[in-house]
Amino acid sequence: MIGSFLRSIAIIAASYVILKLIQYSLNKICKITKFDVRYENTLCSVLSSISYYIIFLISTVLILREFKIVDITKFGTLVTGASIVGILAGVASQSILKDIFNGFFVLFEKQMQVGDFVIINETFRGTIEEIGVRSTSLRDWDLKRITIPNGSISSIRNFSKERMRVVVHVRVPYEEDPMKVLESLEEVCNIMNEQYKNYLFKLPSGAPKGPFNVYGVTDIEDSPVGAKYTITGIVYSYKYFNALRDAKLQILIVFRNNKVRIAYPTHINILHNDNEYRGDF
Repeated sequence: MIGSFLRSIAIIAASYVILKLIQYSLNKICKITKFDVRYENTLCSVLSSISYYIIFLISTVLILREFKIVDITKFGTLVTGASIVGILAGVASQSILKDIFNGFFVLFEKQMQVGDFVIINETFRGTIEEIGVRSTSLRDWDLKRITIPNGSISSIRNFSKERMRVVVHVRVPYEEDPMKVLESLEEVCNIMNEQYKNYLFKLPSGAPKGPFNVYGVTDIEDSPVGAKYTITGIVYSYKYFNALRDAKLQILIVFRNNKVRIAYPTHINILHNDNEYRGDF
């Protein structure tokens, strides 16, 4: 019994060392390949996850054999006497299989990769840190690590797919001169095009595909506080959030300089004579 216990510890230690060697080798291989960096990291993450499960299964069987719980010599008979589907049904639940299959679809369809900023199921948002066989882990703004079973992923909004359109809306009171508002927004677009000239998404010819420009008036009905104006611009995905923040900042600065007001809700408090409404409160 003591010998079996010591051999089991040796199996666990050897499994740990082998797993670390596999991870180290995968990282080295990924560094010398010519794939996209995010795709390399994704492949390394998935292959590491597969290696973990395989080594875990083998080491578990070997440890069980040491304690004579499993007889490997009869394993062939076991496989012969039972179908593979039956074994899978006994070992893995339907949800686990769903996680695994969905994980492979996410990987091969490149719906998301390690390093992408995503919103999953319209609820979880953050940067992908790891994509495994059964689950995906991301790091949110507060640096909390969120792990989501692959089988429960129903929608993915990926903010890291080469290019993104920056769309900024601003509401202005109806009393403001529309032409003055449009001129101010044109000034904002000129500033953004100059500030982000190296980050505007470009065509193969080198010309910007979608520089910042005034889209126009996009609503005069939905809100009583004012008309909605919109500007747009296409930038490389890794600059999307920076451009979004800067565009909003420039609108505030230019509008203040040009004395253009931004609409906001107002509340009117009516004070009544206490004697007139005595007993109502």
